[in-house]
Amino acid sequence: MVGTITLLKTSPVRVGDQVDESTAYFHCLFWTFPPCIEKFRHCKPLVSIDDTHLYEKYGDTLLLAIAQDGNLNILPIAFVLVEGENVESWHNGMKAALEAPNSGWLPPRAYRAFCIRHVAANFQLSFKGQDAKRLLVNYAYGKTEAEYDYLFDIMRTKNWHCVIGQTEWNTIG
Repeated sequence: MVGTITLLKTSPVRVGDQVDESTAYFHCLFWTFPPCIEKFRHCKPLVSIDDTHLYEKYGDTLLLAIAQDGNLNILPIAFVLVEGENVESWHNGMKAALEAPNSGWLPPRAYRAFCIRHVAANFQLSFKGQDAKRLLVNYAYGKTEAEYDYLFDIMRTKNWHCVIGQTEWNTIG
């Protein structure tokens, strides 16, 4: 498609101390399409990033940045194919892009938040039961300060039971 933006990064092959310039390993590939960039101007000011793992011969991970328009339609904004979901390709790369001085992704224009679906899934590992998870999700999506405070007070005062059995705490000493 005319106007498509792509960026391919490779890593050199090393054999001992020597770099083989004739061969390179895939590092990452970024791409986006002009209609996605144009439509993004009309979306809600929220970008979500998710991933999916590619299996079989390639163990790469496809990262997808999406936004949502006023009709709740999902718009893919950008795609990134990385070697895998690891600290280098996922966290550090995103963090560096978001914190770049001229990126436009800094407060007060933009803020980072955690994905409540992942937070709730991790929460449920320790606190069993759908009630706890439902309350956490409702709390996170509170639309008013009063609703937020009400649900937070319930979460704080509730006597949640941990995983069946005793939790073991490892101490260094």
